[in-house]
Amino acid sequence: MKKFLFLLFAFVLPLSAQTNQNLIKENTINVYVDCRGCDINYLKEKIEYVNFVRDRKDADVHILFSSQRTGGGGKKVSLFFIGLNKFRNTNDTLFYTMKNDDTNDMERVKMEHVIKLGLMKYVAKTPVSENIEIRFKKAKSAGEKKEKTDEWNFWVFNTGVDGFVNGSENTNYYYFYGDVSASRVTEELKLNLRVYGNYNEQNFTYNDIVTKSIKRNYGFSGAVIKSLTEHWSAGMWARISSSAYSNVRLALKLSPGIEYNIFPYSMSNSKQLRIGYYLEGLRNKYFEETIYFKTEETLLRHSLRISVELVQPWGSVDMNVSWGNYLHDFSKYSIDTDLSMNLRLIKGLSLRVRGGYSKINDQLYLPKRGATKEEVLLQQRELETQYRFWGSIGFSYTFGSIYNNIVNPRFGDRF
Repeated sequence: MKKFLFLLFAFVLPLSAQTNQNLIKENTINVYVDCRGCDINYLKEKIEYVNFVRDRKDADVHILFSSQRTGGGGKKVSLFFIGLNKFRNTNDTLFYTMKNDDTNDMERVKMEHVIKLGLMKYVAKTPVSENIEIRFKKAKSAGEKKEKTDEWNFWVFNTGVDGFVNGSENTNYYYFYGDVSASRVTEELKLNLRVYGNYNEQNFTYNDIVTKSIKRNYGFSGAVIKSLTEHWSAGMWARISSSAYSNVRLALKLSPGIEYNIFPYSMSNSKQLRIGYYLEGLRNKYFEETIYFKTEETLLRHSLRISVELVQPWGSVDMNVSWGNYLHDFSKYSIDTDLSMNLRLIKGLSLRVRGGYSKINDQLYLPKRGATKEEVLLQQRELETQYRFWGSIGFSYTFGSIYNNIVNPRFGDRF
């Protein structure tokens, strides 16, 4: 057995080394694709004239992806081509747009097309360009062209129903959700309307005693947002909702707001620093009398929110900080923060940090009687708290061969 293993490794290792070296392309560029969720194997198969590397430090071209949601429910994807090494300061930006009903295959075909276009300016300066053939697909003749009109006038409608069931001999769980939405987005105006509802039921059996937990939530929301300048915008939000968990039988909210973006909105695919101020009018009716002896009340509240979003070659940052309080009592306030950050520290080493913290002192809706033991265990009632938090941190380090051109789908990803 030992002799067999020795002969196997003696045969496989040299053969593997030779094969991998032969698959590295010469006289071309190294490309690093910075995209979470993209089908990189597809790109390796379709773009055969470059070397794909696993770290931007080894790349001649860094392709950085950034995406934003479009008014039609799809997304606009920005590709930043960043030249490195001998191509330093040779940069470009290209785009492609996805519809909300495009398939994964349609997206990767568009991605391939745009990446090929963007790489040509770099590949053209290498010896491998002698083997590149460029073809032009003729457009339709004038007689074949048809003028495109939007019969829906930019309105997009969406409806969905979801259900989930699981269980065992002593427990079962049911969850149902449905919503209907309509939106219209142009450069000047954003409109959104949505109606939703969900039903959540859990059943437990212990010592022949059946315990049932039911949660229901439903509501309506609407928003109108107006573009004022390249830095300013204004909006109005309305909401109707009900939540037994929060002791709110019926909540009505109307909230105007204004926002200033330090950077022009046209640069939002790479960096944003937005400051928003909101004034909220609320009318609440409660299932039970609250800790402040209210069964219904009208409230005024204001809030300030700062949001930072960066997509850069060194990583990405998404951070939000908000503060708000009720105008009748400034001691009733809340502060919320959340952070998502991905940083490349050195070659091969990356840091991931995510987390959030809330300082809470504005739970006016809590029921005066408190919560029973069963309601606490089944999470049927919101409990009084001074804070909430969550977080995660992680590192990853990769070393070894810088190249990753090879695609081998045998047995999937089971190594």
